[in-house]
Amino acid sequence: MYTCYDESEPKWPRFFSFMRILTFGWDFPPSRNGGLGVACFGLTRELSQKGVEVIFVLPKRQNAVGDARFIFAEDERKVKVRQVESHLKPYNAADSRVYFISGYESSGKPIIKSRTIVEEAHRFAHQAALIAQEEEFDIIHAHDWTSYLAGVAAKIASGKPLILHVHATSYDQAASENVDPSIYKIECESFAIADKIVTVSSFTKDLIVRKHGVNPAKVEVVHNGCDTFIPTRHEPLLQGLKNQGKKIILYHGRITIQKGVDYFIRAARIVVDVDPNIVFVISGWGDMTSQIINQVGAMGLSTHVIFAGALWEEERDRMYQSADLVVMPSVSEPFGLVPLEALQHGVPSLITKQSGVGEVLVHALKVDFWDVDEMANKILSAMRYPVMRSQMVNEGRRDLDRMSWKEAAKKVHQLYKTLLQYVTS
Repeated sequence: MYTCYDESEPKWPRFFSFMRILTFGWDFPPSRNGGLGVACFGLTRELSQKGVEVIFVLPKRQNAVGDARFIFAEDERKVKVRQVESHLKPYNAADSRVYFISGYESSGKPIIKSRTIVEEAHRFAHQAALIAQEEEFDIIHAHDWTSYLAGVAAKIASGKPLILHVHATSYDQAASENVDPSIYKIECESFAIADKIVTVSSFTKDLIVRKHGVNPAKVEVVHNGCDTFIPTRHEPLLQGLKNQGKKIILYHGRITIQKGVDYFIRAARIVVDVDPNIVFVISGWGDMTSQIINQVGAMGLSTHVIFAGALWEEERDRMYQSADLVVMPSVSEPFGLVPLEALQHGVPSLITKQSGVGEVLVHALKVDFWDVDEMANKILSAMRYPVMRSQMVNEGRRDLDRMSWKEAAKKVHQLYKTLLQYVTS
């Protein structure tokens, strides 16, 4: 064991010449399932820059980019299955099905079977225990409920300290008290076993203390970060509408009960009645897509709402750069990366007071998700006063400087050091 000192943090002794972290996650870029993978990528990249060796374990083989060493739990001495299609989305319900090829008939026809996502999480945990016995590492770090059981299994197998990183809870996904009992059980049992819990906001810390009975002293808040560089400018989408003098209000994200898209549409009806030159764009996917399409039709908004599908990378950036305002109408949002992405592209946001990002993003319009009249009023005000929009962007970009992934990783790195000090003292 070596003792050395980091000159940038002269008062803190480091107990190892380096750290090796066994990390469990459910997906990783370029997989396109939402903010969880983006957060894992940002943290892993910056931790690697600090000299932390990250061993990132995923449940199935996928393309993965970055500085981590990747292990796929289905490989080699683990259970050999071949996925038909990636349904391992971290936001699915517990009874969602995961399909895989378990073998082949004599004719060569594949034999397709399925498991629920909870069964898949248990399978992941079984393989995690084997991996933990084969790898050398100092700390276990598991992201989101789909990986908690894997983290717990690795802790039991190795005796190493466990950090659980809470990106969302069963209460967020349900957007109510009607939580999925299977997910809630995994959360409660895993939180009890973890040495430390990281939440992405104080909003989420308060939730797990109240709803899961977690000791608040066990929880550290590490807000998500963002990339702070100014992105490449592209030819904007919807240029024809812009040339007609239309204003574009953008929703970008999953179309689920948690995200409040139905409230967004109700506010849109009020806005269009006042200013018919405003167009609403919905970019995303989710289990409420058909319901929202029907709601748009029933409210007579078909000519004022555009469904753009799930946009990623350059298409997503072009849509941001076409928007005049981004709205995040979430019912329960542990953090919410979309307003930060929008700011990168020079677009202000309206967010709900039920979102964690509001704790660090000062310069944004804020409203209760249920107050569709006030949501509509703030959309109309933002469209009437371009100087206000410019000021929100200029001041908001100063907020971004304090919210980089580097800052988030610095806090996680400090937590690692604290745990290692405790273990070795």
